[in-house]
Amino acid sequence: MKNKILLSLGIFILINNFSFFELKSQIINVIVVKVGNSLITSIDIENEIITNLLINKQEITQENINNNKNYSIKNLIKKLIKKNEINKYEIKKYSKDDLQNYINSVAKKFNTNTIGLKEIFIKSGVSYDSFVERHETKLLWNTLIFHIYKNQININMIDVENEIEKIKINKNEIEIEKIKEDILLKKKQEKLNLFSRSHYSNLENTIPINFQ
Repeated sequence: MKNKILLSLGIFILINNFSFFELKSQIINVIVVKVGNSLITSIDIENEIITNLLINKQEITQENINNNKNYSIKNLIKKLIKKNEINKYEIKKYSKDDLQNYINSVAKKFNTNTIGLKEIFIKSGVSYDSFVERHETKLLWNTLIFHIYKNQININMIDVENEIEKIKINKNEIEIEKIKEDILLKKKQEKLNLFSRSHYSNLENTIPINFQ
């Protein structure tokens, strides 16, 4: 809890005192936040903000940049905390298909493919590799949470059967079995999401976060 209060206060001070870059001007790369032994620099924050604006198809204006600072800094801190835990457990595997599907979904927003998306990032002056790595970290984190908590995912089958009863009218056996699989998958994911939030919250309270 103490770390969360300090984080909120630090971001408030940073947003009010950190003189961010002027659009299309030269920016000096300085350390802005220390997360344990890892660093977040002004270039990291610039890249994160522009990436968020880009993939959400928002205009890159100083107002939108300012409005995105808080969210982007929190995202970068969260990514470093998660990467530290991923490295601790030496997690290497994740779904390459899920990563490609995500990239394709972003590319589709711009009516292009992966190659076209890379060009858009280059023209916008932000790192495509950092964009990919960001989602990679999310997928590695999912693998980590499953690795740690897979034996604690207990599903109440009575609840599952009750849900099936409500929607199985006029459904054949194959359809009912598919409904059951979907409900089980949804409930397992809900459990994993709870474990994920709890695990991250515990980490957030133990890793020192210092604003420079």
